[in-house]
Amino acid sequence: MSKRPIVCDTTVLLYLGRIGQIELLPALFTPVCIPEPVLLELDMGRLIRQDTVNPREFTWATSVSVSLDVIGALPPNRLGAGEQAVIAYAHAHQSYVAGLDDLQARRLAEALGLTVVGTLGVLLHAKQADLIPAVRPLVDAVIAQGFHLDPNLYRDVLKLASETS
Repeated sequence: MSKRPIVCDTTVLLYLGRIGQIELLPALFTPVCIPEPVLLELDMGRLIRQDTVNPREFTWATSVSVSLDVIGALPPNRLGAGEQAVIAYAHAHQSYVAGLDDLQARRLAEALGLTVVGTLGVLLHAKQADLIPAVRPLVDAVIAQGFHLDPNLYRDVLKLASETS
């Protein structure tokens, strides 16, 4: 199976990093692109929490620029700079998956016809690719790190992973 390219927002990188699973991204996607506003958000995060992932340290991560014209062409929205850059880049490069967790960002990306995957989707893909043995402990770890997850979505993810009890 060939790997699709992905452009990632802050939360996907942040939470995969916090649970020690950041290497799933290059195992599942290539290239892994990160817009400059996302890099800046992670830089700010390291001021608060030093263990925040720094994609500049990964040989597999590629920093990308997104012009204000491309971002400005998006439909009106109230998304953050990182989310807008991810959506704009993926929209300009149609083969890219948009790595997004925020519901409003996901809705806008999907309305533009983009393929979207979030942190939980990466974990599900990793299990399907036999890169991890189980999803549940990693989803629980993400939640323990502050990831907000609706209980119904938690059940749905475990069902998709064939890990229901």
